[in-house]
Amino acid sequence: MRRRLFLRFFLFFFKRGDIILVSLLILGAVSFAWDKFFLAHSQIVPMSGGIYTESTVGNIRSFSPFNETSTLLEKAIRRLIFSGLLRYDTATGQVEDALAGMRISDDGKTFFLSIKDTAMFQDGTKVTTDDVIFTYEKLVQNPQFQNRSLNEAFEYVSIDVVDEKTVAFHLPEKNIFFPTLLTIPIVPKSYFKDFLMEELVDPDYPFNKHPIGGGPFRFKQIVPNDDGSFRVFLEKNQFYYAGIPKVEQIVFYVYPNFDHLKVEKNWTTAFSQIPFREISKFKEDLFGEYDTREYVLPRFVGVFFNLDNEIISDLYFRKALNFAFDKEHVLEDEKKWNRVDTPFFFEGIEGRDSLDLVEAQKVLSDLGYQFDEDDNLLLDKEGNRFTLIMITSTMPPAYSRFAQRIIQLWKKELGINIKLMILDAEKFQEALKSREYDMVLFGQDFSENFDSLSLWHSSQSDHLNLSNLTRDDVDSMIDEIRFSGIQGELLTLNKRLNDLVPAIIFATPRYNILVSNQLKGFSETFGKIHSHEDRFSGINKWYLNEKRDWNWPEDKSKIWSFIKWIFN
Repeated sequence: MRRRLFLRFFLFFFKRGDIILVSLLILGAVSFAWDKFFLAHSQIVPMSGGIYTESTVGNIRSFSPFNETSTLLEKAIRRLIFSGLLRYDTATGQVEDALAGMRISDDGKTFFLSIKDTAMFQDGTKVTTDDVIFTYEKLVQNPQFQNRSLNEAFEYVSIDVVDEKTVAFHLPEKNIFFPTLLTIPIVPKSYFKDFLMEELVDPDYPFNKHPIGGGPFRFKQIVPNDDGSFRVFLEKNQFYYAGIPKVEQIVFYVYPNFDHLKVEKNWTTAFSQIPFREISKFKEDLFGEYDTREYVLPRFVGVFFNLDNEIISDLYFRKALNFAFDKEHVLEDEKKWNRVDTPFFFEGIEGRDSLDLVEAQKVLSDLGYQFDEDDNLLLDKEGNRFTLIMITSTMPPAYSRFAQRIIQLWKKELGINIKLMILDAEKFQEALKSREYDMVLFGQDFSENFDSLSLWHSSQSDHLNLSNLTRDDVDSMIDEIRFSGIQGELLTLNKRLNDLVPAIIFATPRYNILVSNQLKGFSETFGKIHSHEDRFSGINKWYLNEKRDWNWPEDKSKIWSFIKWIFN
């Protein structure tokens, strides 16, 4: 019907000889039809442009990629500036190619890393095998390297250059976790001429002031404000191996504390480091324009028993403590914390609840412990009073709250007298090193060291292994898991640790970030993040602007298809 009306309209003016008007009508009709055709064969696609902004709390001491005591803000910026040979992909939960591609030898002991042709630093220079060798041999394997765990992990690894693009890492034995160690930042050797090892993390070293890496964004400048806050500016890396990011710039608005951030409340793209108790009210004041993303990391808090102590070394004494450990009571009103029952919760392993107060009391009675009804305290097997020592750290404050509740619980239910020592950072580290405790309440963080098994290996009895657990059967299980990676072996190890009770793992912290619903691509890349800075894992795929573009096969003519479409 519309076509007939249009033809009559067209013939009316054509017969009158009004050629100009007819031409305009034809042009308008074709233009209108072309717009309809485009809408029918197009899609919304990301467009470059825009600035990602984030309000956060923190400070910056150094941009060194190897500072073991980096702040959360420093780690976040480091993730944006630097890149490793491999990277952890939050979408897949796997370690994948980054600056290099990886190939493993048939025996699983040699890893060949071939640098990509697109791998470049932010100054436009190519990443070379010299840079890789320098990073691992001259820095990581140096006895003075600050990160002890990483240094020890490479102690028996030999590295050599296979060809102009390939470096080989030779391991003494197979270890499926080794690729995670290849995610550390690669730095350009040319910026470290005649440097001293102690300058590697020195804030005043030139490279640490103006870092150059292979990550998606390049450091631009820091702008301080009079009120103690400051802004950090980053610009997109035009040479990024995975494709130039859509977002043009990143600006961090950094405040000394949350109260300051709350007062300013810039409407940034995201808000991080918000106290858990404040998140609901803070989000409410943003009128629903932000989404909350909660996450947990591979870190946990537990009570670790010093197995070298005479009383604690008794397996059944530890079992009694475990039977009397009420996790729900310990975590009561602690909204930031989730309960966990195994150190391998992040790997999908489930634990078991052992709470049984009657059984706890029976176990101690069977062991020969006596109960002094006059002061409601437990006496040892010889009828003597005894006191156990528990230590914990002043930071975070939750640790001391947990410790006090646990001590009160064990005293009430079992009559065990425990002295709590809350130590500042320096004294706490000294006590850990000398093992001057019967039990220690502390957190373990495997955000950067993916190998959480080291916590129970005898080789770490003077370091990560806070319980001083030294058993050949446990070591063999750990070695087998590192060799095979079979999930069933991890289940077996978890069961063995449950039986041995070297520690009681009970909580993991919850974290959150508020993200504007105007930011696209974030949800698709958020995934299973392994560390706070992992939230930037897929930032080169984020975008703030969109446009409509053709969804059309390259080998098909649009003009002929348009003509057919009109007549159809």
